[in-house]
Amino acid sequence: MLRGKDATLAGIIRVIIEDEPQTQDEIAEKLGISRRYVARLLKPLIEEGIVKHPYVVDMNKLHRTNLKFDDELLLKEIIKLLKEMKNTIVNNLDLVYKALTENNTKLAEEIILKDYSLNKMEEEIRLLLNTSALKYLPLAYANAFLSIASNLERLGDYIANIAEEIVKGFKINNFIEEEITEIFNILKCMINEAIDVITEKKKETKIYEYEEKLHHLLNKILNKVLNNKIDDLNFYILFGMFLKDVERFGDRCVNIVEIALELYHNIPRKPYPERLVRGHI
Repeated sequence: MLRGKDATLAGIIRVIIEDEPQTQDEIAEKLGISRRYVARLLKPLIEEGIVKHPYVVDMNKLHRTNLKFDDELLLKEIIKLLKEMKNTIVNNLDLVYKALTENNTKLAEEIILKDYSLNKMEEEIRLLLNTSALKYLPLAYANAFLSIASNLERLGDYIANIAEEIVKGFKINNFIEEEITEIFNILKCMINEAIDVITEKKKETKIYEYEEKLHHLLNKILNKVLNNKIDDLNFYILFGMFLKDVERFGDRCVNIVEIALELYHNIPRKPYPERLVRGHI
């Protein structure tokens, strides 16, 4: 919670963005403070070109400063929705793991129907960024959050795909149950890490460690299945689809982290994995 002059400065910025005042007197009257105080607080921002006359804010420059404002002013609603999407994804991961390990096709069908909620949250973020919230964000921020929301929605699609595979008869054998459990634990770690990087603006991340562990497990489980020579063509088809969905889930988590690293720390993103580029799978 901002206090003192920081809270007043945040209020001044909000008035400039929302009311487009022509004079410092208008700002002072709106906030119930003296014009002299408005002038004093704005002086450093005007000198740095962050605020320009007739009173507009250069949002790109504002975001490159160390000025602290209430989360509500810029990102609170967007971050809240991203966290809600993450919580929904984690919950659906738990449900699809339960459906897979218990061979529960009814639960799998329910998971498929639940996928609409992520689509709805992505659309809320899109609408928010296309209306009033866009006033408070540089274009780079708006584009980054749109891309992050889209990636989160795709994570839900991969979970729904796994649920569909269960409905079509995909079952796990006892000899790979341990690896399946590890895979789902890593997927939850990856999505949690991705959202932490966004909300905490972290520069150091464990996402690549999780990615390496995931690929190691996928290779291990694939070799186990091939070595056991299961006499069921349908199993191999569904198992292959399951592996692809898991791998793409991991790739999307890495992509979310790299979007955030580029946005906050100017760390260039790596090229999309080819499997994500093709048809935006």
